Amino acid sequence: MRTNAFYGPLAAILLVLPVAADAWGPEGHRMIGRAAFELLDDPARDQVMDLLQITGAEQAAAALDTACNWPDEVRPTPEWAWSAPLHYVNLPRYSRHYERERDCADGQCVTEGILRYAAVLARPGAEQEQRWQAFAFLCHLVGDLHQPLHAGFRDDRGANDVTVEYRGEQWNLHEWWDSVLVQERVTDEDRQVTATAAAARSVPAGPWNPGDVARWTEDSHGIAVDRAYPPTPRIDDAFAARSWLIIERQWSLAAARLARILNALLGTGTVTVRPEDTPPSAAPSGGR
Repeated sequence: MRTNAFYGPLAAILLVLPVAADAWGPEGHRMIGRAAFELLDDPARDQVMDLLQITGAEQAAAALDTACNWPDEVRPTPEWAWSAPLHYVNLPRYSRHYERERDCADGQCVTEGILRYAAVLARPGAEQEQRWQAFAFLCHLVGDLHQPLHAGFRDDRGANDVTVEYRGEQWNLHEWWDSVLVQERVTDEDRQVTATAAAARSVPAGPWNPGDVARWTEDSHGIAVDRAYPPTPRIDDAFAARSWLIIERQWSLAAARLARILNALLGTGTVTVRPEDTPPSAAPSGGR
């Protein structure tokens, strides 16, 4: 089993960079990882292949499946139980804005987790094991953040407490978004990866700013507020069709944004940091 990594001061690491609950299920996480891999520039792709210990792109699918789903695999273990809150963030129903001090004061949420592991991946001299873990968490948490109910409400536990009926079966709404609709609609993963990567290429490119992650959080929360809950407990075909379009869009955004982070940290992309976007230092998370 891979061991816990030590996380150094996040703000300092990002500033020295050159300026220039199982969300989606295993299927969604590996498709996001594979689509992002297709968008990497050559230096970033080479570094990711080195991290994954593969020698050819044809091996990438299996290695990305392992890495991008690993945080869910280890989360139930005693060693990694501390990491469970990193997979989601709760915002109040009355607010459309993410506030770190209110919503994630201890740094244990998906929004701050992305920044933490980006910092580890970028840290000069980090050990191979730490960098592999950082890549795995980064791939997974970017996917988690784009599942709207992972940026939902505390009072219904991200809709885990909301029961719905779909095609004669009962589910909680969270798992319906995570995997029920995905498993129904995705019949060819390779074709879906190609479609996701193609859509991701249409997302405007640009440098990565760590402050973007708060805005991505707000975007997902907005979908949770406006579009993630069916009007009645019985989900009809129209709501399912609209939800599937949202899922496909969220996957493409997740792939594009993950690739943007990886290109910035490992490739020829750039990181820009404004003073108001600089996170506080991250406390060590290992050994909990």
